[in-house]
Amino acid sequence: MALNSNEAVDDNEDDGFPWETVGKRSSVGLSKANKVAGIKVSTLMSFTKVAVCRKLEVTMGRVSEAIVFEKVDVTMGYIKDLHCLSTTTQDIGLGSIEKVHIHSQEELVKMALEKLDMNPPQPSPSAPLEPIHVNAVVVEDIKH
Repeated sequence: MALNSNEAVDDNEDDGFPWETVGKRSSVGLSKANKVAGIKVSTLMSFTKVAVCRKLEVTMGRVSEAIVFEKVDVTMGYIKDLHCLSTTTQDIGLGSIEKVHIHSQEELVKMALEKLDMNPPQPSPSAPLEPIHVNAVVVEDIKH
């Protein structure tokens, strides 16, 4: 069953990866891509070295290394190494996945960031609010 291109793409799920920094949808068709990332990635008759996404659709394409958080759909394509969570669903038609590597969510996020040459998101600094004491002296009182 192919991923429906009309299906809503949920970009609000917090799995630790900064999805707001990549596109909602990325496609590779009849070409070669070194790295592709998006919430939903589709490949059609193409070769992709690294794909990072929540949902991946491989149609008559080849992906060397896929890092997928939610769902993989391989119709007549091929994935050499799939890195995913234990909860990631795999739907394979006439295609194949050579190796599946199960990771924890933290490991998968770290791997995805490294593959995309991205820095991990930093928590916003929250310094404790303390009053600042100012010693002010009135030198001259201006009257209008």
